[in-house]
Amino acid sequence: MNTFWVYENIKKQWSFYNKLDVLLLLCSGALWKKHHPDHHTVLYCDEITSKLIDLVEGRHIWDEIRELPDNKHVDKSVFWASSKLQILRSIKEPAIVMDHDFLVYKNLGQYIKDIPLFAHEENGKRYYPTTFDPFIKDVQDIIPRPYPKAINCCFTYFPDYKFANEYAKTSLTLMERFTKLKVPSSKYLIFAEQLLLKHLLDLYSIEYNTLLNQRWNCLDKLYEDSSKGEFSFEESMTIFRHYWMEKPQIKNEIKEFGTHEEVRILENILKPYKVDIEEISKL
Repeated sequence: MNTFWVYENIKKQWSFYNKLDVLLLLCSGALWKKHHPDHHTVLYCDEITSKLIDLVEGRHIWDEIRELPDNKHVDKSVFWASSKLQILRSIKEPAIVMDHDFLVYKNLGQYIKDIPLFAHEENGKRYYPTTFDPFIKDVQDIIPRPYPKAINCCFTYFPDYKFANEYAKTSLTLMERFTKLKVPSSKYLIFAEQLLLKHLLDLYSIEYNTLLNQRWNCLDKLYEDSSKGEFSFEESMTIFRHYWMEKPQIKNEIKEFGTHEEVRILENILKPYKVDIEEISKL
């Protein structure tokens, strides 16, 4: 099984990096390999990120580091996650793709079976752009009658690489069209990535499962009941963690979140891996 991470410096500047995100990337790779030693782990990244990984002595975290393919037809400032789809478009075997801020604390092998597995579903009612949006009307030849339902893509497992290829190709087509239309925000990214995925799963009547047995309500910002899934949010806290919307809170010292405490936890995870914490602390 190949497990992929995709990390792209879309600004092409060293100022793009910060301590928290780099620690999360290294911890995500290290923890997954610790609990899934038989998986082949691959980090796809750009040239600057590859140099950063060398600088902090983190190359050994992954079995392999590969260069990202370029795509000049997509506006990366809006579609910053497009490189994940570039990778999915060309895989030729079952694969897992994880975001850099998704950390796994236990083995998930018993849930990685013969059907797709994702982090959780999303209820995007009154949040996702739909048919009434003028930009969405311009892509109805690609995705007609879009419903505001989606799949969060921080963790994705595709046992059928042909479906993954088709999904990724269609997603990139949407992103390229949206780029030409000059869409104003990354809501169109989550439409092209997350809503499209749910649309295609339903269109082809593909059975799938989720890790969380709760669905994220995007507008109300809370979890609600779902018919799929293995763990409640509370149960999941000892199994995996998606830092997701907590990252800005951590960086801005909001409520119970604090940069110092979170960084200390991540640094402790990395102690056995002998990365250069002092170099990371300079970011």
